[in-house]
Amino acid sequence: MGKKSRRNRPTRQQERKQNNVCVLSSPYLRSRSDFRRVPRWSNDGIEQQRQRYLSGEDENHKCDTNDPDHIDYVELLGGYPCDTPLNKLNPDTRSFFLGLPHQFQEKAAKEQSDLSSAKDHLICAYKRGDTDVLQLLDDINCRHALYKASTDSSRFPSFHTILVPLFQRNLASDCNIEILFGKVSYVRHLLLDIGPHIFEPPPLNSPAGAFLSQFYYNPEVRAPPIPKSCAGCKSVSVDCQKCVACKSVHYCSVACQREHWPIHRPQCLRAQGKDVPKKFLEKAVQAQKKRDKIEIEKKEQMEVQKYKEFHEALMKFREEPPALCNSHAHDCMGKRLLIHVPSVNANNIIAIVGGTIGLSKVEDLSMNFYPDGIDPDKYGYRGLHFRDDNNGGARVIVLFERLFENEGEGLGVGLHIDGMFVVDEVLENRAKWKLVKEPKHIYQPNHTRLSRLTTYLEQAKMIAKAVPETVDLCLGYQGDPKFSTTPTAFGDYLSDVDGFTMT
Repeated sequence: MGKKSRRNRPTRQQERKQNNVCVLSSPYLRSRSDFRRVPRWSNDGIEQQRQRYLSGEDENHKCDTNDPDHIDYVELLGGYPCDTPLNKLNPDTRSFFLGLPHQFQEKAAKEQSDLSSAKDHLICAYKRGDTDVLQLLDDINCRHALYKASTDSSRFPSFHTILVPLFQRNLASDCNIEILFGKVSYVRHLLLDIGPHIFEPPPLNSPAGAFLSQFYYNPEVRAPPIPKSCAGCKSVSVDCQKCVACKSVHYCSVACQREHWPIHRPQCLRAQGKDVPKKFLEKAVQAQKKRDKIEIEKKEQMEVQKYKEFHEALMKFREEPPALCNSHAHDCMGKRLLIHVPSVNANNIIAIVGGTIGLSKVEDLSMNFYPDGIDPDKYGYRGLHFRDDNNGGARVIVLFERLFENEGEGLGVGLHIDGMFVVDEVLENRAKWKLVKEPKHIYQPNHTRLSRLTTYLEQAKMIAKAVPETVDLCLGYQGDPKFSTTPTAFGDYLSDVDGFTMT
């Protein structure tokens, strides 16, 4: 069948009437691991993976199982990547496999995306007064943002500004996406990324929640145009204005523009197609050197202030009374827990305390996969990895939860230590970890939180065994060249060599 023309396609209002409901269902509003509801399109990555399995290019493992999830999964992909059936995998690995179809699609969608064409289509539709486009923009309170972009394309808002409220108002249907952007394929990779976060919203005080919340629909607040960075002071604001001469940079104020003029003048003249006198170039170099010197001094002052704040927090921790051992706060899910280490510098404090007893910090942990012996349902994924060089490279990891004020919705107040772990044994060159029980029987009434932390670390250090360098510690695949971890606003993403990612 040929492609339907725009005129034969139902409008948003007609879609509602045909469905006899006031809610439009988006195929992208789903969990990443819900492989049965993945939206399908030609060249969506899943069919290509299916062909790789069927052709033998990728190894296809056969599992004797009656698990319906496993059977449907193999039917979708045409194969299976491991010897253990889905229902026998640990929760973390199962979640990874269930999310693979989504990752195959996300990779294909990124290759097919064209944000520039999507932006041009929306601006042109706005300028010609397309009634469907204007109605949709009004529904998500984004018309003002497009007004700015129609006169200055550099002020085009973030695509999240449009797509997040579309999802929230149940308007992110393929028909509406085509009306706004011309083709779904132009922005499908963003739909695949945003939809799961709307379906399962992250906590508001988490990095992903904080990032997403700035785009949430609010009928009382107009969506702002994209903010610009001031070329002078580097502040970011939607109120920055273009240099009227060259229109290539923005400034937050006239004063900032005047101060930056000696540096900007050569660039401004070139943008206008004018010659740049030598004396202007020399002045620009001198002004830039002076500016760089000031920036270095500011950076040094900030580092000194940061160290001063950390030192004060450490001193306060050392001098606090034992009564504070019973202080509580909430994690981002609202669970009430003990504050074992206070302050926003708590992870650095743990590293310092570990150093005083001979444990050297190896790295901060943000684990996508939990190593053998650690239950992902019981322990946080953030932590610290220590090494004892005086004991054959023995390893200790500390896993913790971040705690916040206002029942988990406010500012950070410290950490709750979920547990400390040491390598229990090595099987087929893979480390299996075990929990070191907190030595509460050793604690004394006059022990402070620092005393208890030190005692717990000493207990873990005493139990830890020597670990050869060649052993795979299984801490987030740091040693596997096939995988890399990239921190993003939505969380840490694990990527393999082919570019497939998952949170």
